Amino acid sequence: MEIELKSLKESIEFLNILMDNITSAVFLVDKEVRLQQFNNSFQKLFSKPEAELINQLCGNALGCSFAVDQGKSCGQTSNCEDCVLRNSILRAFIEDIPTFRSTLHREFYIGNVKIEKYFLFSTMYLDYHSEQMILVIVDDFTERETHRLQLLEKQRRLDEDLQAAAGIQQSLLPASFPLVENFRFATRFIPCESVGGDIFNVFQLDEERIVVFILDVSGHGIPAALVTVSVSQMLNPTTGYFCNRNGAVSFVCPAGLASPKEVLQALDAAYPLERFDKYFTMSYVVLNRREGTLLYSNAGHPPPVLLRADGRVELLDQGGTIVGLGGIIPFEEEAKIVSSRDKVIFYTDGLTEYTNGAGEAYGTKRFLGELRNMTEAGAEEIVDALIASVLEFGDNASPNDDIALVVVDFLGP
Repeated sequence: MEIELKSLKESIEFLNILMDNITSAVFLVDKEVRLQQFNNSFQKLFSKPEAELINQLCGNALGCSFAVDQGKSCGQTSNCEDCVLRNSILRAFIEDIPTFRSTLHREFYIGNVKIEKYFLFSTMYLDYHSEQMILVIVDDFTERETHRLQLLEKQRRLDEDLQAAAGIQQSLLPASFPLVENFRFATRFIPCESVGGDIFNVFQLDEERIVVFILDVSGHGIPAALVTVSVSQMLNPTTGYFCNRNGAVSFVCPAGLASPKEVLQALDAAYPLERFDKYFTMSYVVLNRREGTLLYSNAGHPPPVLLRADGRVELLDQGGTIVGLGGIIPFEEEAKIVSSRDKVIFYTDGLTEYTNGAGEAYGTKRFLGELRNMTEAGAEEIVDALIASVLEFGDNASPNDDIALVVVDFLGP
């Protein structure tokens, strides 16, 4: 049997069934803002019998916390002048201006329990047989909004934790450099997030030798930072592993300094990939200021650049694989003689892989080209010029990877 749509529209029974089965709470109020009709969803939402709803003032019927706590009628509480629901109803009566999905955030007494609620409500003026009414439709989105606010709070706490972690990481970077006559040092660190995976240090082991290292942990954020902190502590000159006693790398001691390749071997054994599910690349250099030499080894890291005073560029590319692979390839090391006004530049790949808006990388070629023009510049000038060049290339956009840069200027033995 076919049911005509027109018949359904004219059927009061059908319209009542429709009203009572929609999920939105629907109610009608008169000019005095008293409830005259409501559907089942409304009654279920506010958990009240019909006798406590029908012909009651809106706020009292809904259990508005201001009305209940102050023992006053709707329209007389301290909040009524600011009540968005009441003002929307009155505006609809006076100016015939509807409201569409406005937010109502308030506490209500539901089942005698004070509950914070988030509602979306709409209002519309109706004139039915000379009876003026306002139709109000209410949707409860408390659960969704509460979940959103909880996520925002978690994000806020996470941001605070990241900022705190960033402060800790910054404290691990060198605040000052060894005061030696024939070396000058300059550094710069630009994380792509509040916490990065790059770290470096410069410290003096004894009267002759200075250590410079730089490393880049895979990934970003807290997991990468945890590894940088751990490695930094292991390489701290007062607690780390630097000496070689009877063939085993041990704690710092006045003689028997562990070579760069031995330090990398020790780190490779201490930080297997499965420990943190992270690996890192690294360059480790020992400078001898009296002899004018450097001894270095790399672990899969972009090779430091030895910029000669005459403009020649040498890549310090001896070493082995990344740290964390369990020594599958032995680390190699190499010694170099440095002369007056030679420079050594250490960097992480965030510098050369920094991209501009067109997706073009800054690149090693451009980086080395800039360095060749800096033979007369000091360490601080080189750092400033390189960072300025990189950021200008990318229109000062935030880097997509951490950038770390260390420059050593040798002034002569």
